[in-house]
Amino acid sequence: MALRDHNYVIPANHEEEEEVGAPNIYLQDHTYAQQLPAVQIQAQPEEDREALEDGAAPDDEEEEDEAVEQEEDGAVDQEDGAVDQEDGAVEQEDGAVDQEDGAVEQEDGAVELVMHAEPRTYRIIPGIRLNSKFYVDNLGFKYYRKKLLVNTINLICELRKNPRGDFMCHGSASISINERDNRLRIVTDHNHNPEAINLDVPFLRNALGERAVDRTVTTPSVRGLYNSEIIKHPQAAISYTFLQTQSRAKRMRQSRRPQLPQNIHELSEMLSDPRNSNYASTFQIPSSAFFNQELIVNGVSVGVIFANISAIEKYCQELATVEMVGIDGTYKTVPQVPGDLRCFLTFQVLYKSVAFPMVYVLLGSETEETYSALFTVIRNILPLNYDRIRFVTDYERALMNAVQRIFPNSELLCCWFHFSQSVVRYCHRKVNGVLNLVKRHEVAARIFRMVLALPHLPAERGNPGCPNFCMEDGFHTIVAYTLQFPDISEVMSRFLRDYVFDYWFVQIGPRRLSVFGQDHRTNNYLESFHSTLLTQIGRHPNIWDFLQRLIIVENQFYVEFQQRTNNLTIRDGTSRSLRENATRIIRESVQQLNRDSDLLMFLRRTGHRNDGYVQEQIGPYP
Repeated sequence: MALRDHNYVIPANHEEEEEVGAPNIYLQDHTYAQQLPAVQIQAQPEEDREALEDGAAPDDEEEEDEAVEQEEDGAVDQEDGAVDQEDGAVEQEDGAVDQEDGAVEQEDGAVELVMHAEPRTYRIIPGIRLNSKFYVDNLGFKYYRKKLLVNTINLICELRKNPRGDFMCHGSASISINERDNRLRIVTDHNHNPEAINLDVPFLRNALGERAVDRTVTTPSVRGLYNSEIIKHPQAAISYTFLQTQSRAKRMRQSRRPQLPQNIHELSEMLSDPRNSNYASTFQIPSSAFFNQELIVNGVSVGVIFANISAIEKYCQELATVEMVGIDGTYKTVPQVPGDLRCFLTFQVLYKSVAFPMVYVLLGSETEETYSALFTVIRNILPLNYDRIRFVTDYERALMNAVQRIFPNSELLCCWFHFSQSVVRYCHRKVNGVLNLVKRHEVAARIFRMVLALPHLPAERGNPGCPNFCMEDGFHTIVAYTLQFPDISEVMSRFLRDYVFDYWFVQIGPRRLSVFGQDHRTNNYLESFHSTLLTQIGRHPNIWDFLQRLIIVENQFYVEFQQRTNNLTIRDGTSRSLRENATRIIRESVQQLNRDSDLLMFLRRTGHRNDGYVQEQIGPYP
């Protein structure tokens, strides 16, 4: 076949997607093709035709003596059933293919199409199943792979693989195994016309499928994936909906996940299985183990421990300089299954003023015995200088007792934020009437603020930074001040006596409550981490989704730890600046207290340090 003045062979990775045959109809996740309608063909002048030689290759182009002149409107010249195409596309008129020589006149004046033109090139199109594919030639016939030979691939017509009732086509073709060579040779002719298909939708569908199961994609939101891909595939987006994407993504994810474990022990067994290594190893190259071990107490499986031991060993010298550790748990992100999971706990170190989670634990028990067993494991795998470590925790008694039991030479500090949070939550109880009084009475609001300031005093007298006052002195000062206002003294005195003193002073104790002289008075960095985790994985996710997101988070902190060892700035510094400013103000207030011994004024000044948080929780107050 002679070709003139145009490039007939289309590169395998060509960009143009014009197809021959008829107007497109759009692919669904099921049958998406329709038979071409019969169309009327207009005869072309004999002089405008070119004699095409069957089987001629593009290399024969220079041997032809006569040039081919295309019609101005791009119509296809045909002779003896052969089609000469420009840029691999046949001009469409009113959505149908113009064809001649072989058209059979119908009784109603229409023409039945009988294909005699021979396809020459093909494209590879993504199939419905991920990583599957089919082939479409330049005339629109669709093929599936039949057999792989040494240098070629045998293809069969779609209607041979998937007959339509009793109708079957025995059409077949052959292509090179080299996909850069996209020439196609017909072995057996088709007995039907090509069907119209939309070749845009498969590429959108395939891109969405790949991202839906890609473990490195940082968002689990199908809506986010869909919105991103329809920007890249605007034509296909018209015919492929979000609901189709959502259903497909759900099926694909479910088919690739392991079965759900019924309990913590079964989860540990599944994470030990090499077939589930994607959920038990890190993203680093080479990958290292992330699942560490099952936590067993008295023969019962109570937790699963995760830690990047390779990273810990790599940075053991840097970790030896750590002086502060934060421990906190959250319940919002705990997977629903296994049903015996209760809490997700993180063990974070403060390195160069930045918090880094080092150990992650899914727990099914929150007893002192469980915490003690956990901290024993952590002490063995995390090489910190525990004789000088300061631990910051919330006021969970079992947790505090376990810290002091396993790390007896360390210092335990409780989080001032959690103290403030607990006091606010107590006031929200309608039965005590404190919140309404605080919101409408200026003196009650002042007393409330002074209670929140108590931890800024030393636990005992004789502290070098403030030798003459302690927390209990501050409490008695607040009580004496309250008694001066009879209209509120009954409610506020009960609040001070029954809650503040009986619980915080007697049960918790000033030594655990005081944050006097501390720069880091809270473990808010853990709260921030849990908030970020909640945003990324949502509430109570599937256990396998949870682990995939957790591995992504671990990789983030692994990279950032390396950056921090190089003294790079990885946080914007706002929280640090605010903390340092608050520390300076409190220190100046202590110095003023040492000079004038006005304890009431000290409590009033420092009581405003938490106004922002309190107003978020209870609204404006005097």
